[in-house]
Amino acid sequence: MLTKKLDFISEFFLWILAFSVTLSNAPVEVCSYVLIAIFLIKIIISRDIKFIHSTTSLLFCLFFIVIFISAIRSQYPSESWRGFSRVPKYIFLFFSLQALFESDKKRMSRFFWVIITVSAITFLNGIFQGIFGFDIFKHNTINKLESLRRIMVTFADPNDFGAYVISVLPLTFLFLNRGLPRPKRIILLIVCLLGLYCLLRTSSRGAWIGFFAGIIIYFFIYNRKIAIVIPIALVLLLMITPKGFDRVTGLFKQEKNTVWERKVLWNSALGMIKEDPVLGKGVNTFSRYFPKYKPADYPDLRYAHNSYLQMASEIGILGLLVFLSIPLLILSKALRSIKQKITRGIDGQILLGLIAGYIGFLIHSFVDNNLFSLMLTTLFWIIGAYIVSLNALISDNLKSANVCQDE
Repeated sequence: MLTKKLDFISEFFLWILAFSVTLSNAPVEVCSYVLIAIFLIKIIISRDIKFIHSTTSLLFCLFFIVIFISAIRSQYPSESWRGFSRVPKYIFLFFSLQALFESDKKRMSRFFWVIITVSAITFLNGIFQGIFGFDIFKHNTINKLESLRRIMVTFADPNDFGAYVISVLPLTFLFLNRGLPRPKRIILLIVCLLGLYCLLRTSSRGAWIGFFAGIIIYFFIYNRKIAIVIPIALVLLLMITPKGFDRVTGLFKQEKNTVWERKVLWNSALGMIKEDPVLGKGVNTFSRYFPKYKPADYPDLRYAHNSYLQMASEIGILGLLVFLSIPLLILSKALRSIKQKITRGIDGQILLGLIAGYIGFLIHSFVDNNLFSLMLTTLFWIIGAYIVSLNALISDNLKSANVCQDE
């Protein structure tokens, strides 16, 4: 009875967390710690620690050790220990969500519609901001001096909003499933169109690239006949969109634009990596070392605009490889027999949408700071835990079906 009450409270805070990752750091932190606290209470009550007996747990443990060593040897202990403190939070949040999802199969279905509802609200807020110049919740204003008038809603900048959009947008492709009731398919189609509009208005080229990669993978698995048609149609849409063509061709210009800026930042990060390739300079110290590696006339910036280069510069190539092994393991398990999984009805297609969004997020992270944003990193681990749990459910159902056929 107590466990059910705790699960009910956890799901309530999970729903709030799903909305909070679009809103502000403070509620994200509060909800995360509440979910972790309830998870630990349940472990004490049940004495069930089976979650540690997995490959994912081993990789998280290795990552924890690497970060710990990085913090010990850092020349800036205050910054590094602050960075280190985030690691156990994300680890326990991941496992708390995985346990919560797997304790009730219907909870995963409910959470899908929570994500769709939050996405719809966020996309509508983006359209509102595009029309009136500010968002509803935080009154973030569009940069009026910028000709693109890029929307960002409650996020720190348009690129962050783009990262959110591409993470959740593939879930709306469930409208293609004819087994879903017509009213739900119409709702998903509307949310999909709202999301596509917001993605265009962010003018985030990194998000566009991540999204294109994600949907190519999605439709290559779902229906190869339209795997090429859909991306081509979206590229044509992008090219005829006002300023869309200029944003694409701007990638190849030699002037001092954001592409040039990223090259400067990446070269600085590579300089740090060359000096300390294995263990890095120390977790959460990039901004401390950057002034020593940047061009003399370049203003200080806090991040490398490449999550992986910044991670390697801080915790070394070893730390980066250990980190990447976690999402790669999650994806490899989820993609195993994926063709068979998507034939298992709605759950299989939701899993495919999660995979596409997850991959899009990871690709976008090559050109932005997604993994150094508290809101986006939390979203990343939420989706990761959702993929693991939903994949386990579908895999168990497949095994059961195969056993029945054998009998």
